[in-house]
Amino acid sequence: MDQFEEHASKEEFAISLFQSREKTIIDLNDTVLPVAICDEPEYISYTCILLPGILSHQLKTEMEGSLRQRMKEICTSFNGRIEFITVNPDYFQWGLSVISSAQISQIMQEIRYGLSQMILSTFEYIRSENSADDFWATGYLVLLGMRPDLEDMIKQYIRISRRLQNFSLPDLQDLHVRT
Repeated sequence: MDQFEEHASKEEFAISLFQSREKTIIDLNDTVLPVAICDEPEYISYTCILLPGILSHQLKTEMEGSLRQRMKEICTSFNGRIEFITVNPDYFQWGLSVISSAQISQIMQEIRYGLSQMILSTFEYIRSENSADDFWATGYLVLLGMRPDLEDMIKQYIRISRRLQNFSLPDLQDLHVRT
């Protein structure tokens, strides 16, 4: 008696062998092929950077705790994971892992908006100097992968962004770029 004869079909046989963790495919030769099903979503990692919109609005030490907390809250809303955070006077950098089907541009808009709202509502001196509802400079930098050590790239990004804002920058050595 064949192994298949005690089951109503080849697929039932495969299901009994592999239960719900496996799916079966029957090829052209009627061979039962088990295929593993992964319950865990695939994640993609990014390194992201935002710059304050006004040069005098540096990210101060007093903001670090609030920024970290708000980032956790925002990322939890779309099942993202924060891998690292760097709060620098001239920029905000973080590593983010998100499900592969997520749209990073939409996530960046949510982060930008959420952090802007928190900063403008928590730090009154910034709100009084900022007529816009967005704390951040136009645009953002997103790189594929975890890259916390990007000192030269960050300096170049700041230089380009500030030039686009029509700010003349002194020597970039004066910037507080540290990774």
